[in-house]
Amino acid sequence: MTRRQFLFHAGAVGLGLLSSRAALSAPAARRRPELRITRILVQDAKGRRLTPVAPNAYAVYRGYDVREPVLRIQTAQGLEGICNRRGTPEQLKQLLGLDPFALFEWDGDVVRGPAETHRKLLADLAGSDVALFDLLGRALRRPVAELLGKRVRSEVTVYDSSLYMEDLLKPAEREGLTYLEGAAPGDDAELVARKAEWILRQPYAVRVLKIKIGRAKWMASFDEALARDIAVFKAVRRAVGKSIKLFVDGNDGYKPRPHAAAEFAEATGPLGLYAMEEMFPDALLPETHELKRRLRAAGLKTKLADGEDNLGGIRPKSRVERFAGPRGEEPLFDIDQGDMNAAGYLRLRETARDCATRGMTMAPHNFGSKFGFYAMVHLGLVTPNWEFCESDDTQIPALVPAGFSIRKGMARLTGEPGLGLKLNEDKLEKPSLKLEV
Repeated sequence: MTRRQFLFHAGAVGLGLLSSRAALSAPAARRRPELRITRILVQDAKGRRLTPVAPNAYAVYRGYDVREPVLRIQTAQGLEGICNRRGTPEQLKQLLGLDPFALFEWDGDVVRGPAETHRKLLADLAGSDVALFDLLGRALRRPVAELLGKRVRSEVTVYDSSLYMEDLLKPAEREGLTYLEGAAPGDDAELVARKAEWILRQPYAVRVLKIKIGRAKWMASFDEALARDIAVFKAVRRAVGKSIKLFVDGNDGYKPRPHAAAEFAEATGPLGLYAMEEMFPDALLPETHELKRRLRAAGLKTKLADGEDNLGGIRPKSRVERFAGPRGEEPLFDIDQGDMNAAGYLRLRETARDCATRGMTMAPHNFGSKFGFYAMVHLGLVTPNWEFCESDDTQIPALVPAGFSIRKGMARLTGEPGLGLKLNEDKLEKPSLKLEV
C-alpha cells in the first residue's frame, strides 16, 4: 500500500472533533421529503488527462488514463447522491433502509454534524458523506453549499496542479505532447515551463500554479536534484511572469536532507514562492521549525502546507505547533491540506474551524479527481479561512458539471441542486458493487 492510498475503513479517528451538541434553536426548516435509501451502486467512470502524469518525488510516469470510482446512493423515491467511492461494502450496506435526513443533526436547513446514533457509521464512511450531502441537496432543491453553512464569498480560486517533472520524461513519453508543438525547449527545465504556459491558455484561465519538486530519487545526487528543482522554478517564473502565483509540492522528497528545503526557498523565494507543500513529513517538527526560522530570517513570507496523508488534515499534534519569529507568533504550519475525497465534508469542515482558531487556512488535497474538485468548491464558498481549490487537466466524460461556471481562475455555482453534477450513463462501466434492500 502506498502513502497515497487512503484506508476506506479509517474508523472514527478524528471525528471526535465533530460537534455532539444538540441543535440550537433556529428558523424552522422547510418541509423535508420522505426518503429511504434502498440501493447503492459503485461504477467506474473512465477518463483521460490532456497531458500525462510525469514522475514526482516518489512515483514513476503514470500516463494519461484515469478513473473515478462513482458511488451512487439511491432512494425509493427516485433520488440519488453521488461522490468518489469511499467505504467498504459492509459499511455502505448499513445505509440501506435509512432516512438520510436522520443521519445528521440540523440547524434549520444547515447540517450541524452527525446524529449521535449514526456518528460511528459516518466516521467509518468518511468521504462518502459527500454523496449523502448531494442526495439531501437534491431533495431540498438547494446547492450543497447551503447545507454546509452561510456563504462567505460568491466564488473560489482555482489552481492547477498538472506541473510534474516533465524534465524527467523519456523520449518516447515526450512524443505527441500538446504543449511541445513548435520549437523544442532549450533545456530540460524549459519542458516544465512550456507546460506552464500551455496551462495558462486553457479555458479555466487559472492564475495559480503548483510545481512538483523533490527529484532526489531520480538523479545522481541530492545536490543535482536540488539544482534542478531550483532551475525548474526559475524557468517557470520566467515563462509565466510575475503576476502568476506559484507554489511547490515536495511530496516529502526532501526527507533525506530536510534543511535543503530552506536552501531551495532562499534561492527561489525572492522570485515569489507563495507556499511550500509537504517538503518532508510533518512529524519532523524540529526540522520544520528550522525551515520556518530560515524563511523568516530571509524576509520571506512563504507559507508551509501539509496534511494530505492524514485523514482530516495535519495531525493534531503538529497542528497546534506555534512559531515565534520576527513577525510575532504564528502557526508553524500555515495551510492544512486534508484530502477532499478521503475526509469528506464533516471532517474537513471541523478541521477548517479548528484551523481558524490557530490562524491557519485550508486548501484540501485532490489528485486526478473531478469529484474532489467540484465537492470542495461548495466547501470553499462557506469557509472563511479558505485558500483555493485543486484541479488539473483530468477529463471524466461521465461527469457533467452543470452546476458550475469557471472563468478567469474563479469557480461559481449556477444554482443547480446538490453537488451540481449529472451522470452520463453511457460513459459509466458496469456496476462493480450493487447493494439493495
